[in-house]
Amino acid sequence: MLDYHRPSPQTRAVLPEECGEVHPRCIEMAEAMRELNGTSGGVRFADLIRAGFTSAEIVEFKEQAGKLATELSTRQISIRPDLMADIIEKARQAMPNRLPLPRDTKETQALVVAWGRYCAARGALLIDPWPSQRERCLTILSAYLDKLPIFPTARKAVLAAVDETLPKAVAQ
Repeated sequence: MLDYHRPSPQTRAVLPEECGEVHPRCIEMAEAMRELNGTSGGVRFADLIRAGFTSAEIVEFKEQAGKLATELSTRQISIRPDLMADIIEKARQAMPNRLPLPRDTKETQALVVAWGRYCAARGALLIDPWPSQRERCLTILSAYLDKLPIFPTARKAVLAAVDETLPKAVAQ
């Protein structure tokens, strides 16, 4: 049986100088809190005692360790801008919720609408391939690409790559 009232066998480290550094025991407590939260869904006082922290350490570091544990557990994810290969692949797939956005491009309503028009034209071409629909599809894609900050040669490369994958329309 564990005795929760006996002092911790660990000796307390010397406090770091008052220059904004985090105490090593606080960092240890933050890591313990992350682990406890992940395994049991929460952190109680008794859990920290069982993890080897004294009551004084818990009182002193619990708030700061909790904030640190949250910071360490939160990961910022940023979506990388689309490269040329990504733009070509997205244009070939034509999915309305995956519009190509190269570097320095923010998703705006105008871009979403233009991309949606292209996706609708591409879908119509797949259902009923005919020459005018194929040309319309490429024209709408070109209009979307004109809104992006890419070079004209890149636009031509995307159009050529998409043109290769479009169904060949047969005049009737």
